[in-house]
Amino acid sequence: MRNVLQTVEKVLDHDASVFIRGESGVGKDYLAEAIHACSGRRAEPYVHVDCATIPADLFESELFGYEKGTFTDAVARRLGRLELAGSGLAYFDNIDTLTPPLQAKLLRVMQERRFTRLGGNQNVEFSARVIASASGDLDALLASGAFRRDLFYRINVVTVTLPPLRERREDILPLAQSFAGKRKKIDDDAAALLISHSWPGNVRELRNAIERAVLTGDSDTVAVDALPLSGVEVAGAAARGHWTLEELERTYIRLVLRETRSNFSKAAEILGINRKTLLEKRKKYGLD
Repeated sequence: MRNVLQTVEKVLDHDASVFIRGESGVGKDYLAEAIHACSGRRAEPYVHVDCATIPADLFESELFGYEKGTFTDAVARRLGRLELAGSGLAYFDNIDTLTPPLQAKLLRVMQERRFTRLGGNQNVEFSARVIASASGDLDALLASGAFRRDLFYRINVVTVTLPPLRERREDILPLAQSFAGKRKKIDDDAAALLISHSWPGNVRELRNAIERAVLTGDSDTVAVDALPLSGVEVAGAAARGHWTLEELERTYIRLVLRETRSNFSKAAEILGINRKTLLEKRKKYGLD
C-alpha cells in the first residue's frame, strides 16, 4: 500500500489518465475519490460513472446528455455526466463491461476532447481528468479482442494495482477497528479470526462483517461469535492462522452456542458431547 500511495502522490497534479486494477471490494472507488480530493482539481466536480449499472441503450444519453425534443421524454435539455464533470474528474468504474460500440464512442471523446449532446450539433469541450477501473480479467478481454487496445492505451497511462486484503493482512485490524468505531473494541479471538480469514470480498466484505457484528453484538467488544462466519470458515481460518486445538475448540464452541442461542442440549448434540461436558468446557473457556 505504501508503494501504491507513493505512485499516486507522483501523479496527483498531472492530467494523465490513471487505470486502477484490483479485485472486487479492494477500494478502487475510494482510491479514485482520494486522488481527486488531494489533487489540484479538488474544487471541481467528481463524477462517478458505473459502467456496469447503466443500461447500454441509455449509456450515450447518460454520458453525453441530450437536447430538448431528441426523443419523446426529452422535455428539456439534460446535461450528461461528461459535461457535469467540467474540469474535475470523471471516474469510469467497471469500464471492462462496456460493449465494443460504447468503447469506440468513449475512445473518440478521449481522443478529440469534445463531444456532442444527443440531438444537438454544438461541440461541448471535455476537459476532465479520467480515471478508470476494472474488476474483471481485462487482459483476457484484450487478448480476445472484446476490449479495444486503443482505448486501453488511453486509460492506462499510469497503472495502480490495489492488492487484495489477504496480501496485506497487517491492514485488517486497523481497518476493522475503524469500521467498528471508537466505542467497540475487537477482542483477541475475533482479531485472530479476522487476520486469518481469506476475505474473498476484500475490504467490502470486512466492512460488512464488522458492521453486522457491531449491530448484533451485545457487549462493548466485537466478539468472535458476533462475526458472520460459518464453522467451516472458522476452521479454515484457524488452519491458515496456525491456531492451537484449544483455541479452535473454544472458538467453535462459542460459535455453536451462538447458533443455538445457548440451547445447551442442542449445542452438545451438534458438538458430539454430553451436556455436562459442554458445561465444563464452557466454564473452562469462560464462555457466557
